[in-house]
Amino acid sequence: MRLRPLETEQNVPDSLCSSFGRWQWWCFFSVMLLVVFASGCYQMVNGDIWWHLKAGELILETGTVPRRNLFAYTNPESVWIDLHWLFQVIVARIYQEFGTSGLVAWKAMVGCFAFSTVFLTSYKRLPGALAAFCWLPFVWIYAGRFHVRPEMLSHLYLGATLWMIHLHHHGKTRWIWMLVPIQLAWVNSQGLFILQHCVLGAYALNEQFRNLPEIRIDRVWYVLLACVIATFVNPYGLEGAIFPLELLQKVSGPNREMFQLLAGETTGMAQFLESYGLNGVLDESTTRLMLLTAPLCLGLSFVGSLKRYSMTLYRWCLLCGFGYLAWNMNRNASLYAIVWGYVLVSVLGDWYVSKPWRDRGEDLTFGILRKALITLGFIFLVFQLLASVIDILDNKQIAGTHYPPRYGGFGEDNWYHHDAAKFIAELPGVDNVYSQYNGTGFAGVIIYHGFGREQAFPKRVFADARLEANSVDVLKDFLKASLGGNGQSLAEVEGVLSEYSGTSPALVYKNYDLMIRKRLLEDLVASGKWRSVYMSTTPNIPEGVTIFVPDDVVKKYQLGTVSVGVLRN
Repeated sequence: MRLRPLETEQNVPDSLCSSFGRWQWWCFFSVMLLVVFASGCYQMVNGDIWWHLKAGELILETGTVPRRNLFAYTNPESVWIDLHWLFQVIVARIYQEFGTSGLVAWKAMVGCFAFSTVFLTSYKRLPGALAAFCWLPFVWIYAGRFHVRPEMLSHLYLGATLWMIHLHHHGKTRWIWMLVPIQLAWVNSQGLFILQHCVLGAYALNEQFRNLPEIRIDRVWYVLLACVIATFVNPYGLEGAIFPLELLQKVSGPNREMFQLLAGETTGMAQFLESYGLNGVLDESTTRLMLLTAPLCLGLSFVGSLKRYSMTLYRWCLLCGFGYLAWNMNRNASLYAIVWGYVLVSVLGDWYVSKPWRDRGEDLTFGILRKALITLGFIFLVFQLLASVIDILDNKQIAGTHYPPRYGGFGEDNWYHHDAAKFIAELPGVDNVYSQYNGTGFAGVIIYHGFGREQAFPKRVFADARLEANSVDVLKDFLKASLGGNGQSLAEVEGVLSEYSGTSPALVYKNYDLMIRKRLLEDLVASGKWRSVYMSTTPNIPEGVTIFVPDDVVKKYQLGTVSVGVLRN
């Protein structure tokens, strides 16, 4: 099967090679980077950042990465493979110097670098306006999960991987060896490093098939082998290299529904459509954008397949692989945005460079497909532009979250409740804490303020968001204690907690959870064993925090108590 030759500068349209064309392209490139940066400038909201910060501080203090579960008292000797250590060191240093504002600004800049790599793949292949027009909806999808998390570095490395492969395909073959140091950084930043193997493997297959009928091993396979070897260069060696496979096995299969209860971000598109239907698609901009861009990407890729573009197999592997990830977990929408946006712009670049509209002998089928896709794309962009403007004017929240508006500054969201976490850190007489606030979100804040040798009364939590450190049994018991419903009694909660410690932990609840679990609240108030020692009503009563400790601790340390009558009423 004969494929189209590589696109070179010689067959690029003159309009893209002129000085005006280059100037126009770089102007739109700069504007799109400003859009990406602005979309990342909102309040820091994810709870996981606090245990990442504490881990980073410990690494900087001790000079070693953790190997055992440090923060949870329920399974303290379990293995902790902390592949996020490089991210944690970076954010710990930034937070020490610049605080939350520095973290938000750094996150926005990393996002700019991640998108700049894939933006550059359209240089001299598409006009700047058209490239920006195509990328805009994918930037909006990415904005739905643009948080200070280790995955932001994975997005950067993924974009760099796509760029290096693009350069190799267009004649700059030496650049592909940059994937080896990229993999070295990736395996020490986050567990998604395995994605580079998948992307590079797809490209190697593509190049191997392009060599047919000649039988020889393409050199890209040697690069892939070097990247696989680089995977073992991490503090945990083989255990770290195979850890993503272990984690995948942990969160899939029979445990999948349990993890969806713990983290809504692991819910798939099928579950979303089943739960919310068409109204959910119309109201939730990330889902709306994905379902509108997907047919456009698939349609153009199909046309590219018919025209036998040289990267067809590679692109279909990317579409299928990352489409599958996004369909199964909504947290992978950001990966979808980068990869599917790249495929869309790449196919359009091939189409634009080959000038199919000047081919008078163009088949009628191609003409119909081209017009249909152009019409579909125009309708989609107009619809989405109007919908997004309405979302912004209505001050709607970021897609797929309960977090702040799309543009919200450089501060912190007020649900972190640092004052409550500091209060817990200074509580005498209790070493362990059971925290239920937005799942395990608030546990990370408690870890940051309460764990460490510098604390007079160091604290550990029942469970936090580290899937790589908490056992499945512990997480199941956490759900058993937190999702009992309105009829759950205090005795049922105590029965779960008693399995892990001979002493009672402090109980930390979101006010709203107590308000809807009336029997548990009444049991706590009526019990002679528990006393409420702290209750916040900011930013409002349901979003506040209430803390209970054993009565003997209150008496021994003469702690003050507070009334929770407002919750009962």
